[in-house]
Amino acid sequence: MYSKILFWNFMAASLMIMAIYFDVTFGDVGEWEPIDVDDPEFQDSLSQTQRQMAEQIYLTNVYRIREAESAQSQLVEGMNYKTELIMGETECKKVDLDQIDDIDSCPFLGIDNDLNCHAQIYRLLNDSCELTHFECDISPILGYY
Repeated sequence: MYSKILFWNFMAASLMIMAIYFDVTFGDVGEWEPIDVDDPEFQDSLSQTQRQMAEQIYLTNVYRIREAESAQSQLVEGMNYKTELIMGETECKKVDLDQIDDIDSCPFLGIDNDLNCHAQIYRLLNDSCELTHFECDISPILGYY
């Protein structure tokens, strides 16, 4: 009789722990939530994907992140980030990108040719990052709107 009571107490406690775990851990899966642009994991994700962004801007000079204007996160198996960025033109030439070790060493030029960009980054559970979507509006630089 005593063993049955212990068994049912164990089962009840196990179910309560599972209910709490799934409610806290998986309650907001899939929803986009605003985050602070200074969030350390978000900033690290930007840093890891900045070179990929620079490679996708088909202009003469290298562009790098001047400022993240907004950010959102989405909990998945890992983390998705969506962001609005200002990419600034630098003195470095795009043809030299392979020889540049640290893209942050490229000094910014003026703000005249800044680009408004949208990026989506997937941060895996091992903290590596992948740029999954990136686009910039380069029409003002090319002279048409």
